[in-house]
Amino acid sequence: MCRRSRRLARGAGGGARRAARGGLGRLALGLVVALAAAAPAAPAGAEPATIGERARADQLRREAGELMASGRPESACPKLEESDRLSPSVGTKLELARCHEATGRLASAWALYTEVAAAPEGAGGDARQAAEARGRAAAVEQRLPKLAIVASPEVQALPGLVVRLDGVDARGLLGAARPVEPGRHRVTAIAPGTQAFAREVEASQPGQLIEVQIPALEPELAGPDAPPAARLVERRAPAPYGARPDTIHRNLMWVTGGLALAGIALGTTFGVLAISTWDKVEDAAGTACRDPARYRDCAQPVPDLSSRAMSYATVSDFSFIAAGAALAGTAVLWWTLPSDGPRASARVHIAPGVLGGAVVGVF
Repeated sequence: MCRRSRRLARGAGGGARRAARGGLGRLALGLVVALAAAAPAAPAGAEPATIGERARADQLRREAGELMASGRPESACPKLEESDRLSPSVGTKLELARCHEATGRLASAWALYTEVAAAPEGAGGDARQAAEARGRAAAVEQRLPKLAIVASPEVQALPGLVVRLDGVDARGLLGAARPVEPGRHRVTAIAPGTQAFAREVEASQPGQLIEVQIPALEPELAGPDAPPAARLVERRAPAPYGARPDTIHRNLMWVTGGLALAGIALGTTFGVLAISTWDKVEDAAGTACRDPARYRDCAQPVPDLSSRAMSYATVSDFSFIAAGAALAGTAVLWWTLPSDGPRASARVHIAPGVLGGAVVGVF
């Protein structure tokens, strides 16, 4: 009787323990489900953010909100972009769209508004955010021009076709009119074995629709004269022959050459004046001097004419000396020019002076 009572007591205790374990399991499962439902959903294919990344994203979002409130959206947008990168969320995208709209990046704002409006409620969005995004997207779209890239089925069927709009892949936008920022836009298309297609268009008026038709891509040319198919050939100015002389070096050479010519001209002028004045001295000395051969005991104007002739001769000599020095400097500068620069032919001749001469060169 006692053994049976103990077995019944053990059975009752075991049932109580199993019931307690089952209740704890259900409670833990409920907590897990609740936490999973409360956590913000990440986009498909995105790596879940760590606790540190979420904290940093929240901080950046708060800082961006303060900047927006103080009227500095240009500083707030980078913080919102980084916040959405660290921990993507529909709310952050909506704030970033507002920021882009405030800074004039209307096409970027429209794209984000459209993405927020299309986000399902289970992905972190709600009906209020979706309604606001749809309204703002419609308002922004009316302020933007549109661009449509059109290609025939044959072109779209080309294997390896790459279509880009302003350097960004636009293969999935073929046939669709998409709002773009006002300004110039470049559409390119290329496929293996074909020549590259490129076209630039100007989109400036709100509501303007521009259509870019991609024609049938021509086969790639064969031979050495064929242009590269993977890129457009840029025209470049031909490179100059040889190296150009140094600007200061060349200008200094022209200065010294000019000084040499000026010295020669001045020396020649005063030399002619000296010769003509000495002729007058000799004519006057025959009658005004007691010793005409030595110009002694001469009356006026012989002394004045003689002094003037000596002055003219002195100026002429110094002019030719200065011209010779400048000419030597010009020659040094000429021969020290870069060896691969083109040179003119050189001619040298002798220029006579009153009391000497000078070497004159044309370089």
